[in-house]
Amino acid sequence: MQVTNLEAGNADAASDEVGGDELNPAATDVVYWDDNLSGFGVKVTPKGRKVFIVMYRTRDGFSRLRKYTIGPYGHTTLAIARTMAQKILAARLDGQDPAGEKRKLRHRAVRDRLEEVVADYRLRRLRTIRSASETIRILDKEVLSRWKGRSIHEITRQDVLKLVDEIVDRGAPAMACRVFNVVHALFNWAIGRGILEKVPVRWPVQTFAGREFSG
Repeated sequence: MQVTNLEAGNADAASDEVGGDELNPAATDVVYWDDNLSGFGVKVTPKGRKVFIVMYRTRDGFSRLRKYTIGPYGHTTLAIARTMAQKILAARLDGQDPAGEKRKLRHRAVRDRLEEVVADYRLRRLRTIRSASETIRILDKEVLSRWKGRSIHEITRQDVLKLVDEIVDRGAPAMACRVFNVVHALFNWAIGRGILEKVPVRWPVQTFAGREFSG
């Protein structure tokens, strides 16, 4: 295990010595651990890429070993990386698992693609509604045409307002109102199914075609 002092003057030099050890590529990944902050280090890949990381064990009774990737050298300075590492390790002391939470968010974003959620919504909810054909048409034409491929967790208030504004701008305020209500209903259903824990946006009061409504 390589342990060294990651001084700013050395770590910020692309391949200078760090605490007496050179940050040069090897046949396999090499991690240089900081002797001032336990668990914080720089991983150097065989191609010479340098990445700041933090290693720790969870405090949930299982003592799971976790690795949190802070970011690549260049985009992230040593000072910023060290500050982030301190925050990650402090969260760990509070019983949190930053690396585990980051992994869950990444997996969730891949799993809950909007088109997959809509397909399930059609199967489990819309097939029981007589007027479902119009809702399906709106979802296909107005919603999926813009947001297909994105995770439902990524959709923000700004995305919703942009969608509605585009429909209003093309001279269809009444349709904008219907689309807003369809999207709102979809998100509420996703909460009921446990896909979302909460609506990711605070649905604002809006006025279209002289009609006021809210989520």
